[in-house]
Amino acid sequence: MKNNKQQIAYIAITFISLLALLIIQITWIVKAANIQEKQFSHSVKMAMEEIVTKIADDQSICKEVSNCIGEDGYPSCYNSMKNNLQWEKIDAIVKKCLSNYNIETDYEFDIVDTRKDKDYNTCRKTYFSKNLENVLLANAIELKIRFPKKREFIAAQIGLMFISSILLIGLITVSFLIILKYYRREKALYKSTRDFINNITHEFKTPITNIALANSMLSKNDKVRQDEKLHEYSKIIKVEQKKLKNRVEGLLDAARIENSNGENCETIDICNFIKCTVDSYQVQVQELKGKIEYEKLSQKCTVHADKEQFQTAISNLIDNALKYCEKEPNIIIRTYDKSDYIFIEITDNGIGIKREHQQQIFEKYFRVPTGDVHNVKGSGIGLSTVKSIVESIQGEITVQSKPGEGATFIIKLPYCHE
Repeated sequence: MKNNKQQIAYIAITFISLLALLIIQITWIVKAANIQEKQFSHSVKMAMEEIVTKIADDQSICKEVSNCIGEDGYPSCYNSMKNNLQWEKIDAIVKKCLSNYNIETDYEFDIVDTRKDKDYNTCRKTYFSKNLENVLLANAIELKIRFPKKREFIAAQIGLMFISSILLIGLITVSFLIILKYYRREKALYKSTRDFINNITHEFKTPITNIALANSMLSKNDKVRQDEKLHEYSKIIKVEQKKLKNRVEGLLDAARIENSNGENCETIDICNFIKCTVDSYQVQVQELKGKIEYEKLSQKCTVHADKEQFQTAISNLIDNALKYCEKEPNIIIRTYDKSDYIFIEITDNGIGIKREHQQQIFEKYFRVPTGDVHNVKGSGIGLSTVKSIVESIQGEITVQSKPGEGATFIIKLPYCHE
């Protein structure tokens, strides 16, 4: 359950981050366009000052302009001067000055009487000089320049960055959608595989029970008792049936814990539970000439948990400590508390775990690689079951270990005040 919530949270964070990146990129592009437009306007104004200065230096141009615009003249010089040599000279000046400021786009220009020009103070796309009237010693005469493809020119200035940004955002979006698709496919495959294993496991229970019953009946038969080989075969069937039964029950327990919603949780005293569990293992440990001890260092012992599941978690850790020990086992379990948490430490003197495998051991069906040697039999679900149980009660489990020096499993559980 916790893993599912984490995965959903990761997907949500990724989606929000992608959306934020898109918004930031669009905002940046808009700001870049505004900055480019301001730069363009500034360059045009600087160019127009240069144009006006050069027009003022040419007396013939000034004379023609003064003649075409006066008190009773035309509102514009374009119609009267467009085929005039002086107009071509003005056009050459405009083109050269604009080029000096890297303005390489189509333009339209005119010299107008602003009192009669309809664009004055109304059209934002048109630029007017502020000093041509002083140069020509006439009122309200100004140079105006219009750029029909101004937007295209500005877009071209930021075009490469804009296109690159859009392509990058598109690529990230497509990658996210592909990852999401494969995630949903893997999740569906995992669910179907889990359901298949659970169903098959349930189907195994009846034949295992029938095998045990049939073997029990055979072992009571006089002929089987008197025949040494048949009696030995019966014992082998019984041992293997128990192993198979334990494996099936382990898988069923894992499935039950994974699908549990915590409906059976209650406030329990884990110190007493651990003590009882340790006592139940004393005979088994003594047969191996080892020892198992419990040290209660905590004042707080109550947690909110499922009794059976908690018992399973502690038992699985003790079983592992016994299975993965190549000498006389020495297991120490201690409990202590810090702030609002209770800690359980289970330390053994087993074979230990390499650092690169210490996170993987909590994954379902994972077993530490040992080459072609498999001295210890297992299904790889014991520690994953422990982790599921601990996380179901908002706890955490970690491991500290060195190869050949044993391992210490640390469980951190929230203290229950009730």
